[in-house]
Amino acid sequence: MKENGRARFYLDKTGFFAESAMIFFALAIVFRLIGCINMWGNRVDAVMLILLPVTCCLLMILCILLLGKKGFFLSFIPVMLGTVFFVFKALSFETWLHTVLCVILYLVIAVVYTATVIGWIRTKWLLPPLVGLPFLYHVCVEDLPVLVNAPDSVTFAAGMQELSVLCIMAALFCVGMSLKKRAPMQKNPHRDQAPAAQPAPAPVPQPAPAPAAQAPVIQSAAVESALADDPVLSDAPYTPALTLDPEPWDPAEGDGNRTDGSGNE
Repeated sequence: MKENGRARFYLDKTGFFAESAMIFFALAIVFRLIGCINMWGNRVDAVMLILLPVTCCLLMILCILLLGKKGFFLSFIPVMLGTVFFVFKALSFETWLHTVLCVILYLVIAVVYTATVIGWIRTKWLLPPLVGLPFLYHVCVEDLPVLVNAPDSVTFAAGMQELSVLCIMAALFCVGMSLKKRAPMQKNPHRDQAPAAQPAPAPVPQPAPAPAAQAPVIQSAAVESALADDPVLSDAPYTPALTLDPEPWDPAEGDGNRTDGSGNE
């Protein structure tokens, strides 16, 4: 993923090259401890030729195991410390030209490695050949001819120290091969913009209320009228009409038409 113009690399600790790098770093520690077993008496050699490279190899193994997915750029710290070891070792070479060339090579490897894991260099393919070619030169030009032509001139301790250096170079080659670049993250162009003001929603017209039903009102008026006409159900006070004779008697007619209750005139 590119961020601020840089590329970001990560490392899968379960990959073939990552596991091979850890194995080579572990072998470098073992060979270094065996080859320098008689150097603990000298404090400078003990620190610069034993403790420093062993610490760098251990830190690289921890970076692969713990920081492979995130934060692997911190591995430039043990690489820089390892460069100090290699430069100190180059000071003991027989010719000054060999020393100068090796020091330049070590510094270039350290700078390229740091720039790669930090992301200033956006490709990993500068690192493997920069480490792999000196490794092949070391083996084919310097080590094998000495072993073939003068095997007695190489001591066991020197052989272990040389194997330790070769293992460190092989481990750095595997680290360079195991680096992977993160895919660019898609950016949302509207993420940093302020949200536009949304217009107020238009009022939704409400439907006119349905006219109230008239039947209950008419029915209620009819019930009230019936109650008013019925003297029993009406709330008004009831005054009974006293009617003794539904057919009033006219004196002019006499008693001829009146009959008593027995039916006699």
